[in-house]
Amino acid sequence: MQESFIQSVLLPLAIVFIMVALGMTLTLADFRRVLSQPKQVTIGLLCQMVLLPILGFGVASLFGLPPVYAVSIILLAAAPGGTTSNMIVHAAEGDRALSVTLTALSNSLAWLTMPFLLSLGIRQFGGSGELSDFPVGDLMVQVAALTIVPVLLGMGIRKWKPDFAENSKRITKILAAAFLFLIIIALVVQNWDTIVTDGPRFAPAFIVLNLAALAMGYFVPRALGINEVQSSTISIEAGMQNGTIAITIALAVLGNSEMSVIPGLYSIWMFITGFGLAAWLARRNTANQTATA
Repeated sequence: MQESFIQSVLLPLAIVFIMVALGMTLTLADFRRVLSQPKQVTIGLLCQMVLLPILGFGVASLFGLPPVYAVSIILLAAAPGGTTSNMIVHAAEGDRALSVTLTALSNSLAWLTMPFLLSLGIRQFGGSGELSDFPVGDLMVQVAALTIVPVLLGMGIRKWKPDFAENSKRITKILAAAFLFLIIIALVVQNWDTIVTDGPRFAPAFIVLNLAALAMGYFVPRALGINEVQSSTISIEAGMQNGTIAITIALAVLGNSEMSVIPGLYSIWMFITGFGLAAWLARRNTANQTATA
């Protein structure tokens, strides 16, 4: 009963709160920026919403994971960018406007892309067991309710109560991080036996996915003529996924606790690589500025 209450009530409320907080940081200008930076935004979305899921399918196939973990990798790779990426881009002295735009757009499109990619993942890896196919349309509605609706609500609050939105920005970020931390701790405690038993098998898969996403997010834009700062920003966006949405879909929508383990552990791992990368980029940018001064 307690677990069901957490999965069906508390977790969806947590993700709605997080998405409202995201919406309170956005304005229509963040979406209009697509018109002023079409190349950068298009390449960023290509990396995050097309190439990253392809990497996810490749990693799941390469490591030969059991169906539940293979589909979990696809769920994670299909998740939009998280607000953590905005903090990391800020720390790395990256393109903050581009980061916010990519986060906003990827979360706005998640209702369409995540059900489609998850359906493909289940068809390829799910087999005929408990990971049977599911109605994509129903999942689209549920994901939209968890993403688009609260983001629009948050944007509405920012428009009509801008002072409140600005003054509450810090506390909402702290509460959002606290929600994510508590969710991950609960997942680790609940699935400790699975982590100990199967962790050495699936941990290398999500580590490789994260490192490959960071590399892809940097080198693809560079090859297409995007400058170094914006390529680094796209790299961070591609490597920092919204694990909370993946966890919520696994637990509250699909009712599969095992499928939530990888997104939960990935959310811890990406903090290590993300802020490590941010520290290195910040030092390099400072050194470059000193050298050219």
